[in-house]
Formats: sequence, C-alpha cells, structure tokens
Amino acid sequence: MRRSNGDRDLEMCRQYAAGRTLQEIGETFGVSRERVRQIVSNRSDAVSASDARSARREARAEQLTSQVSEFLAIHREGIAKLAEGGASRSDVEARFALLFPEVAAVVVREAIANAKVLFDMDVQEFAFSTTAIEAAVWYALAREQGLTGNRHVAAQGMDLDEMEETGQALLREGVEPMVVAEILGLIHAAQELVQSGTEVGISAARYNARRESVLEELGMESNKGARPWPPTSQTVMKRLGDGSWAKAQVALGLTPDSRGRPEGLLLFEPRDYLAAVADFLRDAQSAGSPATFEGYASWVEAEERSGRRRPSAVSVRLYYRGWTSAKRAAIAGGAAIPAPRTRERVGTPQAATALHHAQQEIERVLVALGELRPADRSTHLERFLKSFLQEFEFRRRGWIRAVVAVDGSAVRRRLADPALRAKHRTALTQRPPAVSEVLTDMYLDKLGGGDPRVTDGWVRADVQVELDSVGDGTILRFTVLKEARNYLVHGSNEARGRLEAALEGMAAVDSAFELKQSLTARILLSWLLSNEQWRLRLLLNCVPELWRAMVVGETLLAAAP
Repeated sequence: MRRSNGDRDLEMCRQYAAGRTLQEIGETFGVSRERVRQIVSNRSDAVSASDARSARREARAEQLTSQVSEFLAIHREGIAKLAEGGASRSDVEARFALLFPEVAAVVVREAIANAKVLFDMDVQEFAFSTTAIEAAVWYALAREQGLTGNRHVAAQGMDLDEMEETGQALLREGVEPMVVAEILGLIHAAQELVQSGTEVGISAARYNARRESVLEELGMESNKGARPWPPTSQTVMKRLGDGSWAKAQVALGLTPDSRGRPEGLLLFEPRDYLAAVADFLRDAQSAGSPATFEGYASWVEAEERSGRRRPSAVSVRLYYRGWTSAKRAAIAGGAAIPAPRTRERVGTPQAATALHHAQQEIERVLVALGELRPADRSTHLERFLKSFLQEFEFRRRGWIRAVVAVDGSAVRRRLADPALRAKHRTALTQRPPAVSEVLTDMYLDKLGGGDPRVTDGWVRADVQVELDSVGDGTILRFTVLKEARNYLVHGSNEARGRLEAALEGMAAVDSAFELKQSLTARILLSWLLSNEQWRLRLLLNCVPELWRAMVVGETLLAAAP
C-alpha cells in the first residue's frame, strides 16, 4: 500500500526527532536534503534543529558506548599487556588501527581510554611539541596573574608557529575556535608582561591547580593515558627544565621563586647571555650565514650536542626584550665581530669540522638507540632525524656562502648565465654585489630540486667536479633521509607521497629498501630501527659522504694561488 504524503512527512519528522540527519532521511525517501528540511520546518509539530542535534548526539553517544563496550570485551586484556610492556597509548592505537581497520578510530581511542591502564609516561611526554608546552605555561601564568588578552595585539606580535601548534592541539580536543582564540590572546599577554621587565613566575603547584581548572572548563579529561592540553607539570619539567621546575621557568625567562631573582640566573649569568650571542654572531659571520633568531636556536642545539650549554633562544629574546637588542648588546659590549673572510682564510675547515661532527653524531645516536628501551627508541630517533637534517642544511648553506665569498669569479660567472633570474641579476649588478639577497636559505635549500650536489654555478668548476663525483646512490639515500624528515615534521599527504616516491627509487636499486606496509610515521621509524638499524646506518652515512666531497673542495680553494 502506497504511503500518503502526509504519512511520509510525519515519518520524516519522527526520524529527524530521533536524531537522523537531513541527508540520511532524504536518501531513505528519495528526496533532496533541502526538501526534507522544508518539510520538517513547515510542520508545526516538527522538532527544532537544536533538539534534533541533541537527539543525534545522544544517539551517537549511545552507539559509541555500545561499540566501545564490545571492543573492550575482546581486547581489554591485550591493551593491558601492551601497556605493561612499555607501549605508549599512541602505539597501541596504531596497532589496532592497522589490524582492525573496520573499527572506527574514535571507538579504539575511547576503548583504550576506558581500559583504565597506566601507560609509560616517559613516552607520553612527547605528545606535545615544545612550543605547545611553553604556551601552556604562559597560559597558566596569564590566568594566575588575572591578565586580559587582546587578539588584535596578538595578531601583530605572536609567533605564528606557536599560534598554530597550540591552536591545533586544542582544536584536536574539540575546543571551539573562539575559545582557542581567547587562549592565544592570553598567552601573548603573559609573554608581553615578562618582556616588559616584570619579574614573575608560577609554582608547579599553582600551575597544576590552573591546569585542572582549565581542563574542567574545556570539558577535557586528565585520566591515565589521556593527553589533553595543558600538559602536566611533570611533562613541563622534563621537556623544558631537565626534570626541574625552576629550570623550566628560567628557560622561559620567568622568575622561579618569590625572591625576585633575575630570569636566567639559576643557570646563566648576564655575561653568559652576552657571550652566547657574540659567539653565535662570530660563527654566523664565519659561515656566511644570516644572524637570525631561528639561526641562533639551531646553533644552541648544535652547541648542546657538543656538550656546551647555552641560553635558549626564547630566554635570550626575553632577557634582552628582542633579538635585535640582543645583537646590539653583544656588539656594544665589545664583541669583536670579524669582517668577511678574506682569501687568506680559505683554509678554515668548515666542511672538515662538519664531517667530523656528523660522524660523531651518527655513532652517538646508534649507540644511544641500542641502550634505550624498545618503547623509547622511535621517539628518540624521530627527534634525532629532525635535528640531524636541519643541522646539515644549516652547515651546507654556510659552506656555499663561504666558498662564494672567497671566489672572486663567482658573481661574474653567475652574471654570464643567460638563464639568471632578473631579480638576481639586479642584486648582483649592484656595487658591491648584494650576494646575500640571492643566497637566501630558501634559495640554497631548493637548488637542483634538493640535490645537494647542485650549486647553480656558484662554486668554481674544480670544486663542482668534486661535488659531481658523489654517486647517484648516495643522493638516493639522502633523498630518502630528507623526505623521511619532512614527513615526520609535516605528516601531510603530500609529504607522504614524496617519501613513498623516494623509497620506490631506493628500492629499485636495493630491494631491501622495499617497504611492504602502508606508510605511517610509526611504521617508518620501526622499519628504520629493525634488523639492528642497518638501514638507518646506511641512510645516515650519506651525509659524511657529501661532506667528504666538500672537504676536497675546501682543499682545492685553499691551495689556489
């Protein structure tokens, strides 16, 4: 019996009130979503849109609860055993996502959260970026001080990376965008307070109290295994202060106790700040690299890997209330910043130093990975790959700039190239040539599509011959290493595609590099760590091979009359 339009419309309203969406109802009755909306809107007995949304939420919550219970009935014991073995929450989620793709990710996530097991906190502490952890302390401080955020001011002065990383951490937890904006405004207000010279800090106990109130306001849970933002004070101490709350405060430029001690003095004296900036400026000048705030941050990381502790970039900026002021203070304080290197100083062994450092770093990380618990190795390797490739890029830029600086024919050679871009030609025809406007970080990193042998004709022919002697196999390994780093940093589909293409190219010449699983960050790291890390060692050794060619190039330049 054919149903009348009145009966049909009534049934549509009933289903809408029960929580079905307009799209689902339209597909059931063979009409458009808009037609369903018109029908339910025109009936006086129809449920309101807000009530319908509430019904949908309740229905989905009931369905989710049922699915989580079913999942736990089967896998609770397995989850507990994995946690006892040192697996992190994210590792367990990844395992079930790969083996049970038919189960929704939210079901797996909620089931693991409800399993009431204790995951390893040494692994959990890396759930947030350092930037997001720093932002959490700033936010707690702003709340503690009763500050008011100003989004207009934050839009002009707040660091974009800090905004994005903190914002994404909150948006992933379902925090409303306007609430995220208010939080970012308060973070910037706290930073401005400290930059103004006010000596202020927050104790670990007060931070924890503020954290609990924030979690309650945002409707987040802080159970064992959960990772809501703001992170715990333990995470802050481990990531920012080597296990010390006072050191974490100092790293951010805060006063660690009520005695009004100037920021940084627990670890560094005023002269340490001056010396650090001056030493960085000398190294940047020697390498021909721009003396940027980001460059100083990378330099501090390199110094720490060499066993020399320096004030962090954030601490220096806060201490001097700006990076430009820091550089001015170093020069005004008597720092002798050397003039650009001359031909007589060609022998400074930049590549030789970089080669030695790269070899030491490779051996150090391979030994360290062998001594770590299996549950901790992936996290350690990920952090190493990011810093190792960043340092190579930083040092290579400096090497090219230094080689160009001592080669009087470099600018003339580039101007003779008919394919030289008009913008670059204009810069190089100035008196003196504005070489730094051409040899930017981005330009140098993109040379030859990322092939480190390519210099666009900037280096002398005999030096270029040495670079060209590096085999294609080495470049294949370097490409895999670089794209692996990029994928671990960005995690985008585009980055994954480039890494998959690089792996295919590598596998074409060495079948042992064929990855026979769907690529994810965790699978990649586990794959590199497998079989006693031999793939990892082979990939990493491409960097010393590149530096050896540059060492020969340095020798040729030094020997030139």
